[in-house]
Amino acid sequence: MESEATHSIVSKVYYCETEEEWREYREIKENWRDLSFSNICQLKLLILDGVNAPILCDIPCTLKVLHWEGCPMETLPFTDQCYELVEIDLSHGKIVELWDGKKVLKKLEHLNLYFCEKLKQTPDLSGAPNLKTLNLHGCKELNYINPSLAHHKRLVELNLGRCRSLETLGDKLEISSLEKLNLYECRSLRRLPEFGECMKQLSILDLEKTGIEELPPTLGKLAGVSELDLTGCHKLTSLPFPLGCFVGLKKLKLSRFVELSCVPYTTHGLESLEAWDFSNSPIFVGLLCSLSRLTSLSSLKLHGEYSRSREVSTLYYDLGHLTSLTDLDLGYSDFLRVPICIHALPRLTRLDLCYCYNLEVLPELPSSLRELQVKGFEPLVASNVNAAISKACCGFAESASQDREDLLQMWISGKEMPAWFKDQKKDNGISVSFPHNCPSTETIALALCFLLQGVIMDLPEQPSVICNGKEFINKSVFHVVLPLKSKYLCIVCVNGYYFSNMLCQDNRFQLQFPSDYRGIRVQRSGARWVCKQDIQHFKQFGIS
Repeated sequence: MESEATHSIVSKVYYCETEEEWREYREIKENWRDLSFSNICQLKLLILDGVNAPILCDIPCTLKVLHWEGCPMETLPFTDQCYELVEIDLSHGKIVELWDGKKVLKKLEHLNLYFCEKLKQTPDLSGAPNLKTLNLHGCKELNYINPSLAHHKRLVELNLGRCRSLETLGDKLEISSLEKLNLYECRSLRRLPEFGECMKQLSILDLEKTGIEELPPTLGKLAGVSELDLTGCHKLTSLPFPLGCFVGLKKLKLSRFVELSCVPYTTHGLESLEAWDFSNSPIFVGLLCSLSRLTSLSSLKLHGEYSRSREVSTLYYDLGHLTSLTDLDLGYSDFLRVPICIHALPRLTRLDLCYCYNLEVLPELPSSLRELQVKGFEPLVASNVNAAISKACCGFAESASQDREDLLQMWISGKEMPAWFKDQKKDNGISVSFPHNCPSTETIALALCFLLQGVIMDLPEQPSVICNGKEFINKSVFHVVLPLKSKYLCIVCVNGYYFSNMLCQDNRFQLQFPSDYRGIRVQRSGARWVCKQDIQHFKQFGIS
């Protein structure tokens, strides 16, 4: 009688609780040597994750999926020429050479050699014409790219991140289907190959922290590039083309770009740009003044000491035209005042002013704001903070949705509780009663404030706000920018949807950090209901 076909074999790593269990498990694994699967009919799936012995002597031609995380073998035993494999995953393995010569793997689509740190070269891929993804991230000894890769026609994603020994990709790339090329931290890579005209599908190019000294002119002809990361390319001194040649560019990173003077002072052609990162790079007024053209820009990061000039330190240029801006990061900067026009940005939801040591006052904030980070320097004038907070909370209360949860959070350096919070107590929590002088229909928001002291360098998870012992504000909505030092204020303002189902007249609110964290304590707590009459008073007199 013909034996039943075996379609899959899965070996799992077991966690042994006693030395005896571990000894038995190890003996079993050590006996798994020179296993042959050639006689197993129709084997499709083979998973050997955690098996540390070089047990295979052959690979079945019928196999479609091979997973062997931590594979201890230096090469795979491909004894035949033709295989049915669709996916190979040998991540964290000890592979030196995947296979020798050409193997026919017409169905292979995914090859994962993630952190195979001993891999010296890529295999001949001419026999794998349908390969879509090749992950070589972390192959730190990889120093040779087989020429077959440069002309592959179906490859969509190539990840060479952290291949720190790689010096060249060849003279020219003609991978017509390639959409994503990751060269992150290829520090030995001095130059890029030329890009063939067929590479019109390339969309994402990550060159962060590479050693490249110049970019090939043919890169500028790839108009389909939508994300370009040149972060930390310290040796790159010039661009052979204007950035505007990437007409579809949506995300541009020039963080820690020492020679930013090589970038033309124009944003012409970048009208589709949605995210621009200038972190820790020299910025020039001419370039900043042209930002007003970027009406599609949703994220702008000018993080860092980008200029010592008075003109830029006052940030006089107009950001008011950036009507799509939602995220603005001005942290670690030298300016004295932020642009007055910030309050007019209709979609701004996040503003970062951390470690702006020369900042004198907080700006008027837009009602769309949902997160403000102002930490890391001497506290601002209390009266200015009080006014800014009251305006921000009233603006939030008026604009917040009432049919879903909506929240404003602010983290601000400060030594004392703002006077705007009428109910205050020297305690780690605050008891709040519904206002007697304000009908429930007129109560549209609740603002809570916690004065914190301590140091947070690392936080295993975000804090949460609890009410009467139950979670009131989920930790998933908080965003604490670390580190936190000395004294600072945590302010949250929630819309009516949060407290619409509260049945108690009296409610106690507390800011709760992870139970195993002892680096911080709440010194004082405060609260204030925001009613419609506060909004009217604010509009009339400028402060509630």
